[in-house]
Amino acid sequence: MIGVPALADPGTVVVVGGALEDDNADVYRAMIRAMPEDARNVVIIPAASGIIGRSVPRATKAFVAHGVDPARIVTAHVAMADDPDTPDVDESRWNMGGSDPAEIAKIEKAGLIWMLGGDQLRIMAALVKPDGSDTPMLAAMRKRLEQGAVIGGTSAGAAVMGEHMIGCGSPDIALTGAVSRDFRDCDGKEEDEGSVPLVLGRGLGFLPGIVFDQHFSQRARLTRLVRAVACIEGEAVTGIGVDEDTAFVFDIGHEAGVPVGRGTITVIDPSEGHRSCDNAVMENVRFARFAAAKE
Repeated sequence: MIGVPALADPGTVVVVGGALEDDNADVYRAMIRAMPEDARNVVIIPAASGIIGRSVPRATKAFVAHGVDPARIVTAHVAMADDPDTPDVDESRWNMGGSDPAEIAKIEKAGLIWMLGGDQLRIMAALVKPDGSDTPMLAAMRKRLEQGAVIGGTSAGAAVMGEHMIGCGSPDIALTGAVSRDFRDCDGKEEDEGSVPLVLGRGLGFLPGIVFDQHFSQRARLTRLVRAVACIEGEAVTGIGVDEDTAFVFDIGHEAGVPVGRGTITVIDPSEGHRSCDNAVMENVRFARFAAAKE
């Protein structure tokens, strides 16, 4: 088990590295079992997605396949981008969903809040006000976590979970390239072009002192996470890379987390070493890889 800084009250945070297969019973069971007995609603937040018409039904179908009552699965209408494949609905008009009392009421009844993949910057725009403060929906999510609910996310939904966040960045140049603190430097750029600077900023902070990277082994992102850990200011920062079809399940009440699913998680712990952003200097930093637990 991996100890990380914990919040005061119990709840569970589930960070999935993306590409979660519908038949991954270990991950789905871990989320569903952690839900409070008196709160069995699943709320899907599609804010990151640009293909809401496909991603929401798929997520719903997967939860149902693993035993969730379909009547208890709802979608929070909070999004930043329209799905062109749903001509009858303009999802971009959900951009104020984070302040809509009807949508917030869904969160207040949730046992599991599930954030889809896509673009993590859309999640931040949807749930954080321009001045950096919480929207009412994000405040409600924090309260539900304190009350024992589960907050989970996959891919982009994983990237936002920590106190710190990687907005974008090409692993090819991560160790020696420029580092930005302006998310606008990510706009319209594809990381696989190999020239996108590492962009760091604030996450939603459900797990303090952590920065996550997703699709970790599949997209060879070790160099990116190493540079992020080296460059994030603050005494306590841990980098956690999560493979695809794999989850880092953190039980806040027990102050520990485990990997679950079909891959591994990689932990970079600089707490007993030295780090510097310049050329990613890392001395006496601990690296560890943990295989996911299977039932």
